[in-house]
Amino acid sequence: MKQFTKKHLMSVLAISAMTAVMAGCSSENGQNAEQAAKVQTQQTIEATVMTVQLGSVPLTAVVPGAVVSDQKAQISSRLIGYIKDLNVKVGQEVQRGELLFSIDSTDIKSQINQANSAYQQAVAALEDAKLDYDRFNKLFKEDSVSKQQLDKIRLQYSVAQENLSAAKSGLDQAKSQLNYANVRAPFNGVIVEKMAEAGALASPGQPIVVIENLQSVSVQTEVAEDLFAVLRAGDEATVVIDSQPAPLKGTIYTLVSAANPKTRTHTVKLSLPAISNVNSGTFARVSFKRGERQTVLVPQSAVITRAGIEGVFVVRDNKAYFTMVRTGMKMDGMIEIQAGLDLGEHIVVDNNQSLLNGDAVVAKAAAGQGA
Repeated sequence: MKQFTKKHLMSVLAISAMTAVMAGCSSENGQNAEQAAKVQTQQTIEATVMTVQLGSVPLTAVVPGAVVSDQKAQISSRLIGYIKDLNVKVGQEVQRGELLFSIDSTDIKSQINQANSAYQQAVAALEDAKLDYDRFNKLFKEDSVSKQQLDKIRLQYSVAQENLSAAKSGLDQAKSQLNYANVRAPFNGVIVEKMAEAGALASPGQPIVVIENLQSVSVQTEVAEDLFAVLRAGDEATVVIDSQPAPLKGTIYTLVSAANPKTRTHTVKLSLPAISNVNSGTFARVSFKRGERQTVLVPQSAVITRAGIEGVFVVRDNKAYFTMVRTGMKMDGMIEIQAGLDLGEHIVVDNNQSLLNGDAVVAKAAAGQGA
């Protein structure tokens, strides 16, 4: 076996040392490169930063309600007769004075003929009575008849005058009935209900169609006694109707003090601004204000969603860190934070869509806050 000399051993040790030094240098260079790459991926973003503070939100009581028309009428006939020309349909718009339906006028015309006949008889009777009165009055002046006879003829003449007046009133009344045979819309509106068909027998007070003016609507709701006690005419409430793009402001104009004996609730009506595409009976949610409460409020732009989680970027040591939050109600561009933030923390308000954890933030003060 070949023996290693001292010279050979020294050569091996030198090679090993160089290898170790090269390996150490390679490892250190790798770590430095990794750190450099990490630093290079971080970004610096200029954004508005605000301090988390308390704000006030209203305490509300939300109750269900319904849209009702301010102008609604159940149209019926003033005459007894068979319905004809009932051509309107539910949902049809009608104008004031437009024909809704008619009542068969055969009986009315017969009554007019009878009244006219009675009137003509009364006219003839009056003429005859006047002739008798004039003749007896002349004879009385000639002392040919007694005063008692003249008074009797004068009475007959007076009765004939009264009979003519009554017959004239009867004829006018019969003719006026003919005006009621054609029933017209009392105002511009929409047919919302049809309660009879052509050919049916109409009678006074029996509704045939229902018409509503949907250009002027209100919201009606029922509230409990404790809420009713704090409401006043003129108070405003928020009204949410699903068909409307945004909540509406309603103003209380009717407060019914008498409670419903079955539900023990009070009726409240609120006027609405002019709206369209809303029908009577549409469901509405009415929010009445009952005071205020303190809570954390931040701009809605501060809250973003990452991987389905809502959160905000909190700034610590000029760096942004994503923090999960639980949100609440929204109002006037602000959103309530129920959990996840502490008072005094600094959060990014805008320019936060591309932010990542650890990014540097050059802060701009939010409006109303110091730098």
